This record gives sequence, C-alpha cells and structure tokens, in this order.
Amino acid sequence: MSTTQSRSIDGMSTIGRSPATTIGPAPATYLFVPGHRPELIAKARRSAADAVVIDLEDAVPPGQRPAARETTAQALREHAGHPPVTGQQLWVRVNAAGGAEAEADLEAVGELLTHARLPKVADAAAIDWLADRAPRLVATLPAIEAAAGLLEAPSIAAHPLVVRLGLGGVDLAADLGCEDTPEALAYPRSVLVVASRAFGLPGPVNSVYTRLDDTKGLIRHAETARALGFAAQSVLSPRQLEPVRTVFGGSEREARWAREVLAAFATSAGAATRTAGGDFVDLPVAQHARRILGIAD
Repeated sequence: MSTTQSRSIDGMSTIGRSPATTIGPAPATYLFVPGHRPELIAKARRSAADAVVIDLEDAVPPGQRPAARETTAQALREHAGHPPVTGQQLWVRVNAAGGAEAEADLEAVGELLTHARLPKVADAAAIDWLADRAPRLVATLPAIEAAAGLLEAPSIAAHPLVVRLGLGGVDLAADLGCEDTPEALAYPRSVLVVASRAFGLPGPVNSVYTRLDDTKGLIRHAETARALGFAAQSVLSPRQLEPVRTVFGGSEREARWAREVLAAFATSAGAATRTAGGDFVDLPVAQHARRILGIAD
C-alpha cells in the first residue's frame, strides 16, 4: 500500500495510510513489567494502567529470557481468553529486530502476538521484519532511540502497522551525546510530534522516568512532553500511574470547555462565533475541542 496517499484527520489534510486496527481510545499510560516476574505481570494486569507492556528486553537478565518467554506466552493466552472489561491492552516489548534474541522472542510468542513494542527502530523495515514473524500482529509502537531512527521518523510513522511512536529518551541522549534534559530533547520530541500528526497518529509516548520516588520530577517530565504534543507516558511502577494521569488523562475543566465550544459552533452552523464565556470559536478551535473529547470528524 502506498504511504503517500492523502487523507483527512480532524478535517485537516494529512499524508496517510490505512492505520493499524486497535480497539478503544489510545492509552495514556503504558506500564512496563519484567517478563520473568509472573507475580508482577498479574499485579500490573490488576492495575489502572491503560496498557501493560511485558518486557522481554532490558528488564530481563539474559539467563532469565527463556523463562520470560514462556511466562509471556501464557499471559497472552490468558488475555486472549479473558480480556479485561476495562479494555486494558496487553503489549510485549520484544528485543530489537534482526537479532538472535528477537528471533527467539518471536519463536516463543509470535503466533500469539497482537500488540508489539519494538525498541531501537531505525527504519520501517524493522516493522516488516517483525510482521513476518507475527501473523496476528495488528499494532506496533516503535521506539525511536537513536539519530538514525529520528531521521526516519516520518517513514516509520507511515507504516500501516504503526499506531503511534515512542521516545527512548535515555538511549537517544546517549546516542546524540547530549544530556537527558528537556532542553536537549526538545527537538527530538518535536520531530516525533510532527511525524505523528502528519500521518494521523495519536501524540507520541514519552519515555520512562526512572526516579520512582520523585513524584514532582515525574510530573515535570510528563508536563514537558505534553507541552510539546506528547499524549502518553511509559511508567515503571503502578505508583507512577496516578501522577501521570493528572498530566495526560485530561481534566474535567478541559472537557467542559470543549463541550461549550462545540455547542457554540453547532449553534452557529459552523460560522465563527463566541462561547458564552467569551472565547472565540472557529473551525480549528472546534477541531481542537473534538480532539480533547476524542470525537472524530
């Protein structure tokens, strides 16, 4: 399928492709859990996370990876047989495409895998490599963790199996030789935001915040990304979920504003107008309000 077709998102022209199929709204929180710890996987699946990501990569010691693959396969079977009523998604982060560890991952879980987080993605060919080994795959979330991937972000975003992009901030900072600070990563984050928007994807997923006891730092980390257009956060512990949700979960105040805008715009039959509170409303403002409420045009 061509990746240069034009389609409309929220009434705006975008460069697009038929997107991967997912069920429900895009998650705001992705909770990582080590694949060799079945008790933590069970705890994560009982949490309020929008998505649980079973990790077969960095969080698993090499000697534990065979056991982790067996545990992950069982979790995928249970999820398929008894999906949670909350709509919580279950993802698996496999190892980087093309390597022996990734081959072993896909031999163990490829037939069961529907949602895959893929690390260290440098080009769209990595998604094809994964898809060839996972026949039930419907959604991928590639992590951009190096300069090569950053330069290829538009072509990666255009792939029909990609549902959103993710930032691997620590690895990217190391590859770029810069500090892992908001200022140093502002441009890479913006690249992912622009590529996501151009190809009709939800805002990207922010990288984890590793200081588990620093709630204020976590909130600042999330707010920095949100200000640039990110729409979700990866977390390492269930106790990070609620602070992150205050940033990415939206607020009732925003929702009230959006409903007021759309009511005024409907009353004006699409002409520029004002809300009762005095806010100017035209088509772009109404489109923004629809996005807040998760309403497609």
